Amino acid sequence: MNTYDAIVAGAGPAGSTAARLLAKQGARVLLLDKARFPRDKPCGGGVTLAAAREGDIDLSPVIERTIHKVHVSLRHGKPFVRSSELPLAYMTQRSRLDAYLAEQAVAAGVEFRDGHGIRELVIDANSVAVRANGDSYQAGTLIGADGANGIVAKSAGFVASGGAAVALEANFPADDSLADRWADAIALDFGGTPGGYAWLFPKGDHLNIGIGGWRYIGPTLRARLATLCRFLELDESKLFGLRGYHLPLRAPDAPVVRGPVLLAGDAAGMVDPLSGEGIHAAFWSGRLAAESVGRVLAGEARDLQSYEAAVRGQIERELVMSRKLQTLFQRFPRPCVAVMRRSDRFWGALVGFVRGTTDYTQFRRRLGPLAWAIDGAAAVVSTRPGAS
Repeated sequence: MNTYDAIVAGAGPAGSTAARLLAKQGARVLLLDKARFPRDKPCGGGVTLAAAREGDIDLSPVIERTIHKVHVSLRHGKPFVRSSELPLAYMTQRSRLDAYLAEQAVAAGVEFRDGHGIRELVIDANSVAVRANGDSYQAGTLIGADGANGIVAKSAGFVASGGAAVALEANFPADDSLADRWADAIALDFGGTPGGYAWLFPKGDHLNIGIGGWRYIGPTLRARLATLCRFLELDESKLFGLRGYHLPLRAPDAPVVRGPVLLAGDAAGMVDPLSGEGIHAAFWSGRLAAESVGRVLAGEARDLQSYEAAVRGQIERELVMSRKLQTLFQRFPRPCVAVMRRSDRFWGALVGFVRGTTDYTQFRRRLGPLAWAIDGAAAVVSTRPGAS
């Protein structure tokens, strides 16, 4: 049986980041993924500046567009444009992004085996043994970063997360005219999708369009996507790569550590409720996981509870505030969009979120006494039928 300091399941942003950072500390790390790379993953592929900063790696080889503008509309009404001189986000394709991140992990010394999905998992107090494609591996720690439907959380006995949103996306070929129109801009439509929004994200040679919201709207997503195509003046018959997926939402205080196993990224339900974005928290949790496992390997800690504490004190705190803001945004989309359009101060706060110069907790602190009103209103709205 091959032995490692740590095994990481899943080579997305969370898993590759954790593996790379551990290897840079001198750990012997095995990175496993059930898919053959490069592989695609349902995702808009937008990497905010905040996420890019957290990833702390040069993403320029896989950036296809740099976003400075946002076309905002309410229920397919006339859009307005908000812009930023500084970049807001980078557009990537997950097939290229994830392969690149895995390559960086390998360059740091990680042993990467794609096409090796975990089939069996045996956990004791101090180690984990896994079987993947008939091979056996053992390590002191297993990092589960294998996504919302991954095997690690289920096999290790973690309680299910706090639910899931659903999304449907497709691609549209971009001729020169479309490519120029959306060269540095995205489109977001609010108010017409319970629990979410509709989007258009430009890539190098195509546009990614989609809709995400509460799970109960799943049967209506195809019709909603057709309506979005008409609104964007895109020929629905030219869509390709149509696919649906779940967005895992974390339940407050849900455990992320069980003995020598921890969960990171989507496997722990770390999607931002307001934006539906998960790459930022994937990078973030991957770093926190590497730090905690590194302390155990260095003899500075006996277990992984520092990771649990870090997730609750940092990431979960942000997700809780995001959920409150999402609840209010969903209940009152018209005034929220109006404020986004007319208030430079509010737009500046949103730019701060996506660029990573501020966060939800700091935003709440700046509101002063009004923050308590938001907490109360969000609590009332979230108790109404259909609020979640």
